[in-house]
Order: sequence, then structure tokens, then C-alpha cells
Amino acid sequence: MSIEKKKVRMNKQRRATTKAVRIDPNIVLTVQNLTKTYTVGNSTITALNKVNLTIRKGEFIAIVGPSGSGKTTLINCLGALDFPDSGKIIYNVDGKGMGLDLAVMTNKQKKKIRLRKIGLIFQFYNLFPILTAYENVELPMIIDKKSPKDREEKVKFLLKRIGLGERMHHLPSQLSGGEQQRVTISRALVNDPLIILADEPTGELDTETTTNIIKIFLDLKNAGESILMVTHNKRIAKTADRVITLTDGVFTHEIKGGKPIEDIYKH
Repeated sequence: MSIEKKKVRMNKQRRATTKAVRIDPNIVLTVQNLTKTYTVGNSTITALNKVNLTIRKGEFIAIVGPSGSGKTTLINCLGALDFPDSGKIIYNVDGKGMGLDLAVMTNKQKKKIRLRKIGLIFQFYNLFPILTAYENVELPMIIDKKSPKDREEKVKFLLKRIGLGERMHHLPSQLSGGEQQRVTISRALVNDPLIILADEPTGELDTETTTNIIKIFLDLKNAGESILMVTHNKRIAKTADRVITLTDGVFTHEIKGGKPIEDIYKH
């Protein structure tokens, strides 16, 4: 078989593996039997062990657990930053029930999913130090080739919405930790993602700033955004709709959340 014919055959196989499946239109993301292992020396560590999860539109879910329980690995797999050994990660890519499995997408498709469908928020902000708050938020829209007019309207709207209208031209070094995290939240929202994935978003913040960030998450949830947050802080986790405990790569417990933000630090 010629090289050209092999390429055509491989492309056909790739298209077949990424064929859409129908899912409930009200589901944003469904995870089925997700497994991820790492090899350290002569040992194999199971970071995720047949994890199953469904997130609905407008739902705020918190995943709690100690360090090493698999929380960050879960976020990285769902965010297409790392790849599972087995299982399915199906996104409702058109918002109407057309599901695509992230685990078998091409690299090009994964890049588009990360850019357009997933809003990532990190503990350490991951802002470009030489770019202003405005420019950091605008960057995903530039990469997605949005028009200058659309970029300006969206970025200014988000930064004003998040309370940074007067500081949008400041560099990250000129902003507090809470302000930097708000910039990160704005950047995560700029391309209208299906879901926000937040990895320890308040881990470096004081109590007051943590409360303010969670208030922003609750406002976003009430506006229809879907949020998955992993955290070791069980108090703030209780403000989410559901709180799921991850232990040694396995979901071991789930409780109903919804505790008022004003009560999270009351004894």
C-alpha cells in the first residue's frame, strides 16, 4: 500500500473514531469509566480509577479531596491537557446534544475544544506578565481570530462585570492576587465556553478574597454557567450544588451543597 493510500485510510479511521453521539441536550459533559495511571520507578500509580461523572447546564460541582487524590489529574484530563488511559469524556459541543468524545479527538480538534469550549482557571493564575489585564483576557479571542471590534466589546464587558473596569490596563504585577484571579476568570469566559474548569482557584487567596471569588462563581452559575471546581477547602465546596469526594482516584462520597456564602466560615 502506498504512503498516500495509508494517509487516506488513516484519515477515514480518524473521522470514524470522532463520530458524534447523541446525548441529553441539558448535559454539558459526561465522563465514563475514566482511568489514568502513572509509572514512577517500578511502581504504577492509579490517579483515576473508572471515574464516572455527569455535569448539567448551569450546575456548579465541587470535587474535594486531599493532595494526591487525583483532583488535578481529573481537571487536566477534562481540559485536554492530559490524556486518560481509557474511558470517555464526551462534550456537548454544540450545546444541543451533539456529543464528541475528547479521548479520541485529533490534536487539532482538542485544540479547538480547549480554545472554544473549555474555560480553565488555575491556582497560580497563569497570566502573561508582560501583558495587561485587558491583553491577557483578549488573547484567546486573538488566537480564535475574532474581529478587533468583537474583542474590544467582549473584553471590556467581562472586566467591568468582574469589577476591574478601572484596572484593565494594569500588568499582573500591579494587581493583587484576587484581582489576578478575576482576570483569569474573565479570560476563561471570553470565548463563551461550555464549562469552566477551576483547579484550586482560591488556594493562594486569603479568606475575604476567597469569599469574593466564590461569590463570582455563584453569580456565574446563576447566569447559567456550568462550573467544575476542585478544591481541598471543604467549607467553600459546600456552596456548590453538589460536593463529591475523590479519594485515591475514586469517587467515594457525594452530598448536596447549596450552603449560603455568608455561612461558610461560621462555626
